[in-house]
Amino acid sequence: MFKQIVFLKRNRIRKKSKLVKQVLLLSFDFTSLFYTLLVIGYFVIAIVMEGNIRNNIQDKIISIEAYTVEQFWVILTAIPIIYIIRSFNQPGVIFSTAEYTLTFLPNTLQQVWRVVAIERWIKSGITYLIGGIIIYILSPTSASIVLLYIFILIGLNVLMTLPEWKLFQQHLWLKIVVLISLILINLVNLYLKSSFLSILFIAILFLINVLLLPRTFQQIDWKKVTAASDFKIWNMVMISYVTKIKYRKERQYSIWQRLSFWKKPFLYKKSVGYNRLWHLYFEKNIGVCLKLIGALFLLLFLILFIKEELFFLAIAFTIHSSSTVAASLFNDRLRTDLVQMLPWDLTLFKQTILKWIYSTSALLLLPIIMFIFRDLSVWTLIHVLAMIFSFLFLMPIKIEKVFKKFDNKASDFKWTEIFCYILILLIIISNIYLEFLIGVCLMMGIIPILKKAEK
Repeated sequence: MFKQIVFLKRNRIRKKSKLVKQVLLLSFDFTSLFYTLLVIGYFVIAIVMEGNIRNNIQDKIISIEAYTVEQFWVILTAIPIIYIIRSFNQPGVIFSTAEYTLTFLPNTLQQVWRVVAIERWIKSGITYLIGGIIIYILSPTSASIVLLYIFILIGLNVLMTLPEWKLFQQHLWLKIVVLISLILINLVNLYLKSSFLSILFIAILFLINVLLLPRTFQQIDWKKVTAASDFKIWNMVMISYVTKIKYRKERQYSIWQRLSFWKKPFLYKKSVGYNRLWHLYFEKNIGVCLKLIGALFLLLFLILFIKEELFFLAIAFTIHSSSTVAASLFNDRLRTDLVQMLPWDLTLFKQTILKWIYSTSALLLLPIIMFIFRDLSVWTLIHVLAMIFSFLFLMPIKIEKVFKKFDNKASDFKWTEIFCYILILLIIISNIYLEFLIGVCLMMGIIPILKKAEK
C-alpha cells in the first residue's frame, strides 16, 4: 500500500506542477521577469549589507521569545483553537477521492486513513523543524527552547487529529459551542496564567483521544470528507485568479436542511412562514453575516485588551454598523424572490428579523461581559445598560425607516433616531466625564416617549 500512496502523491504533484507551469507561461514574460528579479535582488542585498536588518530581526525575535516564555501556558491552550476553526471547513486528515479509491483495492479504509494521518504528522514535523532551524540561525534563541516548541507543536498536531476529524462531522452549532468554550477557557487562562489549568487541559485532550480512538470510523460521511479534501487539494488560488474560474465543492444539502427541526411538519402560520423565508435568505447571505459578526466581535475583543479607553467608541460603531447593515438586508429582502411579488404583513415580518438579529448579536455580549468584570462598578453597569438600551431602540427604528419606501404614510422616526445617536454620544462622553450620566438618564426617559409620539 505504501507504493500505491507514493505513486498517488507523485502523480498529484506532477499534475499540479504542470498546471502551475502552464499558468506561469501564459501570465509572465520570463525574460522581463528575470531582469526584474535581478534588480530587486540587487536592492535587497544592498539594504541588507548597508542596514542593520539582522540585528533588528534578532531584537524582534528576542522580544517574541521573552513573550512566548512568559505566556507559555496560555499558548499551550490557545494553539488548539486553530484546529477547531479549521474543522469548520476540512477534516484535518486530507482523505480525497483518490485515497478513497484505494480502498477498492485490497486496502481497508482504516489502513489508508492511518497512512494519510501519518503523512500529516510527518509534514507538520518537517515544517516546524525547518521553521525552528531558521529561527535558531537568525536569533540567539537557545536550541532547547526551539526544540521545546517544535515538540509542543508536533504533539498538539497529533493530539488534535482525532478531535478535528470527528468535529468536522458534527453540526455547525456543536462546532460553535466547542469554539466558544475553548475561547472562554483561554480567556480564563489569560487572567490566571495557571500551569495547572494548562496541564489539566492537555490531560483532558489525551482522554478525549482515548475515547475517540475506537470510534474513529463510526458515523463518518465519507462523501462530505472527500468533497472537502478535493476542494482543499485542487482549489489553487493562482489558477483560479488567472482563469477567473473558481473550483467549487460538490453541492450538498444546506445546513438548515440537515437539522432535525427543518424536517418537522410545517405549521401554516404567518410567523412560521416568515421565519422560513428568513432562513433561506440568511443561508444565501451567510458569508456577509458571518464576516460582519466576526469583524465586530474581533474589534470589541481587540479594543478591550489594546485600548480599553476606546471600548465605548467601539460599541457605538458596532451599534451603528450592525443596525445599518440589518436595515439594508431587510430592504433587500423585500425586493427579492417571492417577497417582492406578494403582499406581506410588514410589522410581523419586522418582528421575525428582529428575533434573528437579537439572537445572533448575543455573541457580541461576550467582550462586553468581560469589560464589566474587568472594571466592575455602578457606573460601568449604567453605561453598558444605556448602550444596550440604545441598540434595542435604534435597531427597530432603522428597520422601520425601510417601510417609508413602500408606504408614504409610515413614520420615519427621524427625531427618535437623532436622539438615539445623541444618547450614544453622551454615553461615550460620560465615560470620561461622569456628569454627563445625567443627560444619559434623561435621554433614556425621553426616547420611548418620543417614539410613541412619532408612531
